[in-house]
Amino acid sequence: QKEFSLSVIEVNNCLAYFSYTALIATPFLGYLYNKLSKRLFINLTNIIYFCGLIGICFCTDYSVLLFFRIVQGIGSAGLTLLMTILPPEYYESMERAKIMGKSHGIMALGLFFNPLVSGFLALYSWKLSVLALALPTLLTLFILSQTDLKQKYDIPKKAFRFSQIKEVLRRPYIPNLFIALFIIAGTDLSVPSLFSLFSAETFGYSSSTIGMIYAFGNIGMFAGASWLLTKLLPIKAFPFIVFAFYSINGFLLLFFTHLSMPVYFAGFFSYYCLSGVIQPFLNYCVSNTIPPSLLTIGLTVSMTCFRAGQGFGTMGFAVIKDLFSYETAFAAIAAGYLFVLIVSIPVMKKQGKLS
Repeated sequence: QKEFSLSVIEVNNCLAYFSYTALIATPFLGYLYNKLSKRLFINLTNIIYFCGLIGICFCTDYSVLLFFRIVQGIGSAGLTLLMTILPPEYYESMERAKIMGKSHGIMALGLFFNPLVSGFLALYSWKLSVLALALPTLLTLFILSQTDLKQKYDIPKKAFRFSQIKEVLRRPYIPNLFIALFIIAGTDLSVPSLFSLFSAETFGYSSSTIGMIYAFGNIGMFAGASWLLTKLLPIKAFPFIVFAFYSINGFLLLFFTHLSMPVYFAGFFSYYCLSGVIQPFLNYCVSNTIPPSLLTIGLTVSMTCFRAGQGFGTMGFAVIKDLFSYETAFAAIAAGYLFVLIVSIPVMKKQGKLS
């Protein structure tokens, strides 16, 4: 924002361009995933993501930065597909829910360290923050080069055809789940984005301070995804517990701009703890609701909806802030999350059968 003298909308474009690209790329990468070997697909998507990062680090123009965000978005689309598709291909039943939760939790643990490192590096240069992301990308390639990718059980597969989307959408609960994923993707990117801008403008928080607050929130996501989800999922009162959890978070969001520093830490922790429960739960339900033969196409559509939410949802909340205020934007996020829970109620009530 400082280096290129950007408005709130232009700052959010940095998020939105990334997500729009991932949205467009996801269906085609789902098709490629069905055609290529897993190892080749993994290497390809990581290398594309790495090239996007390096390009961003050396750009001196905002339009060039957006171009490399597009490259990064293509790689990210493939990485997100891998995180979503691989667990259902290797695990079944409640073990699948456990692994999908842990997968999401490990991602959150990375998001704990990344804002801390990025925030402090940004005190010297924002480009160092981006360059630091190249190291885990290279580490990922090394780890996966040593990993046995043979599946534990055979999954009947159909040839990947976009015409199969109709068959996927006819499955019970699937439209609800896709709508929920669309909305939650926009809310989860908007909360840290809007808070970063608000706290920098209002309190003059440095990037390192914002990074610490956001990092603490991702410990909540780690706890929610890797531990709380598997504890709550078998309980019949699961929908009521989640709603009670939301009530706390909805209250915090409505008064987010008036909270004190310690409450910001608690607010981020609580918000992302709930997100850590809901996001993997929704993807788990998608993987259980569609037949194994349609797993790749179904989860590809699921991630396409998620990416669409990241792009259009994030931009939508930024526009609300621009037209009205930060308070209105955070209230809209609270309303969006409430809608997610409402459309998810039928799935939550049937989660025992889905398991």
